[in-house]
Amino acid sequence: MARTHNILTVLLLSATSAAASPSAHSTPTPPPADAAASRPLLELRAQLLHAGHDKAQAEVARFRPLCDKDGYPLVGNVASKGDMYQPSAFCSDVRRTEKRT
Repeated sequence: MARTHNILTVLLLSATSAAASPSAHSTPTPPPADAAASRPLLELRAQLLHAGHDKAQAEVARFRPLCDKDGYPLVGNVASKGDMYQPSAFCSDVRRTEKRT
């Protein structure tokens, strides 16, 4: 005689994922669309893309206006297939240097 087996499906919920999510005050707002950003910031972003990492790090004061007071970008990245130094990477480096996370 064949034995039958019952399979019991159990759903496990974890509270750690909710506890691990960042709080609302530490999550930056996304940068505005290019249409809402000011012309000087868009021009400065273009200069950052052409300057690259090393030159931008040598001139942090020049490119610092791309980031807000907490070090988050005020303009969005540019979609490209190349490996360009984007505003998000620059502002991340600024936060790290200024010891803000």
